[in-house]
Amino acid sequence: MLDKLKADFDGILELVNKCPANLQEVALKTILEHWFTSNTVPAAPKRDDNGSGDKVPPSVVPSGVRSFLTANAITAEILEKVFHPTGPGAQLQVSEIPGVGNSSQQVNLALLLAVRQALENGSFTCTLKELREMAVYYNCYDSTNFSKNLKTHSKYFKPRAKGADLELSGPGQKKAGELIKGAASA
Repeated sequence: MLDKLKADFDGILELVNKCPANLQEVALKTILEHWFTSNTVPAAPKRDDNGSGDKVPPSVVPSGVRSFLTANAITAEILEKVFHPTGPGAQLQVSEIPGVGNSSQQVNLALLLAVRQALENGSFTCTLKELREMAVYYNCYDSTNFSKNLKTHSKYFKPRAKGADLELSGPGQKKAGELIKGAASA
């Protein structure tokens, strides 16, 4: 995404320079907003409740999530292979959690669940209760080492009080982006 912006930026500046000096700032802002809107991941359309499959207007992906998707070069196509729908109500739709052993799978599951929560409300968080339940579901729950696994990979989460919800750090968001792309290509 950044490479595309770099490639397009010279053309954008050339166009802005053709505008009168007093309108160049507004022109740059407008063009960049349009560029980001047309180059970010749109939310997947929801189906209506009567099961007919008619598309209704797409839900809005929170802006914090849009910047996460852009920064990690995650397209709508990639996102739709891991989460459905891609917005509020998103569900994780992978059959196996990436990773070798329960420890890495548990941490990777926490990262994916935090992204799922972000698609819902813009907050990259995961409750410990939900992580435990989903780890049991995906057969990667290690009750003896549950907390130890999270502490071992603490760089992926913001500092927290004991028993508090997990929130992704910058490295955690980057790792989550890698996981999403890997899961989509599997």
